[in-house]
Amino acid sequence: MSYLTVICPNYFEKNIIFILVINGFQFNQQFLNYILVGSGSGGSVLTNRLSKNPSINVLLLEAGERPALISEIPFLHMSALATKYNWDFPTVPSRRIAHSIKGRSFNLGAGKVLGGTPMLNHNLYVRGNRKDYDNWAKNGAIGWDWRNVFPYFLKSEDNRNRRIVKNGYHGVDGELIIQYPPFHTPMVRGYLRSAKAIGYSLGDYNAANQAVFMPPQGTINKGRRWSTLHAFINPVVGRRNLEIVTSAYVTKILIDEHNRAYGVLFDHYNKTFRAIAMREVIICAGTFNSPKLLMLSGIGPKEVLNKFRIPVKSDLPVGNNLIDHVSTLGLQFIVDTYTFKETRITKEDFTDILINGTGPLTSLGGVEVIGFANSKYNKDLDWPDLEIFWVSRSVSSDSVLREMSGAVEELEKIFEKYSYLDTITCIPNPTRVKSKGVVTLQSTDPYEYPLIDLNYFSHTDDLKVSVEGLKVCLQMASSKPMKKLGVRPLPYVIPGCEKYELFSDNYLGCMLIAFPLPAHHFAGTCKMGHPKDPTTVVDPTLKVKGVQNLRVVDASIIPIMIGGHTNIPTIMIAEKAADFILDDYFSSRNK
Repeated sequence: MSYLTVICPNYFEKNIIFILVINGFQFNQQFLNYILVGSGSGGSVLTNRLSKNPSINVLLLEAGERPALISEIPFLHMSALATKYNWDFPTVPSRRIAHSIKGRSFNLGAGKVLGGTPMLNHNLYVRGNRKDYDNWAKNGAIGWDWRNVFPYFLKSEDNRNRRIVKNGYHGVDGELIIQYPPFHTPMVRGYLRSAKAIGYSLGDYNAANQAVFMPPQGTINKGRRWSTLHAFINPVVGRRNLEIVTSAYVTKILIDEHNRAYGVLFDHYNKTFRAIAMREVIICAGTFNSPKLLMLSGIGPKEVLNKFRIPVKSDLPVGNNLIDHVSTLGLQFIVDTYTFKETRITKEDFTDILINGTGPLTSLGGVEVIGFANSKYNKDLDWPDLEIFWVSRSVSSDSVLREMSGAVEELEKIFEKYSYLDTITCIPNPTRVKSKGVVTLQSTDPYEYPLIDLNYFSHTDDLKVSVEGLKVCLQMASSKPMKKLGVRPLPYVIPGCEKYELFSDNYLGCMLIAFPLPAHHFAGTCKMGHPKDPTTVVDPTLKVKGVQNLRVVDASIIPIMIGGHTNIPTIMIAEKAADFILDDYFSSRNK
């Protein structure tokens, strides 16, 4: 792995020489055009696209290291969360909710690894509804309507399932391999038949009609994870105009007296370096680290910056508008057929995936069917307000899930009591959440975590829609196809909800409040929109308002939550951002 030893600080000089050392050999470059901070969904794509032109020099800085083999195995992604490759951000304790969660706070997963969070996620390919993006444009993100973003979804996609491709909504020439996992449990047929039994069609929710159910496609190849690292970074390692530095912890964006970003400070093996960019600094550090880095550099709410005596470069609402889907792991069902259980994992299963690309470890975290549904509150049936997950594992049958859930001891003991059973989980997400949290600083120490308040269910509509989602789960579970598989509710009560009739609206609402589940679709903290909108941080070209030569390209710029997940939309965002950046680059050269 290469590392930067000296970078000339005199960035105003015409003939700038950067002295780099790679494996002990020194060579010279006249300048760096772009510095990328973070190698996740956004940074990976930009690394590939910007360095494609040999006249453009790119430096990618990643705080983490290269990933371990465990990240290659889709089913074990939650085990990877318990490693050094996860930032493991803590949240502030909630005063209103999470009575059944230890400390009433959450530990949030995010990838501290080359490749970022796509190295830890469920590998699910879910874009969102076309009306989500039209809604972005309608609210000030001009140019981000469905017609304009759809080609960028296609650009990166290499869909390997012919029946899916035939519908005309998928690409086949991109770097990101998409396909069904090779393994499913017998429960899949029951999930799909139950969806039809309650009036929903089967189809492709990434196509024309989102209100359908299907076994999800994933970012996998030969049964193993095919993340943005595999698709976009690994193929370009070795380009002479690209430097990738891992274990590079960026502590500050350098901004001059004219409010121009010209580089960054970063720590690398106990030494501090200054990297200078002649064109732009591009922050791709994610929904929590991007706002933290901006605020540490003087870009954020002036009251926050003044509190920590940070000179204000641009007074912007950085850290506000934190959004995420939210649900619960509490709705579990017993079945009389095979499900995923960690106790069943064998040496042969590892052999299957690593040699043959087959077997149960190729499952997308146990998520076997996803569908989009409409609650009674939704007036636009083409724009579903619920996403329904059927997962062939549960917090009762799986100790890794149980540990990840953070259940208090009383609830954990209840779950353990049923650990011998085959159990499944139904998880509904309200797609267009209205509750908003906040990310802010707790000190000027760049190594200290930001303060994160998720503020789940602060808007009552999110709770109402979520209750309706749990009722869809119960309706599907009680259908004839599911009853044939012996599906019935796990006979327990969430502590603190005993006073309510089991599975009544009040009980379901209590379950959601007491035992909430982050979806890890965190977004919104560097909101994109019209430059004159006081709630926005970046304009529609992702330039930070009030600071030149600085952009943010990650899920933090998502202005309004989508009916989908954030990984694939962030790849789309980076594809579109690359065109913005390259257009500016070539326009300036032609002047």
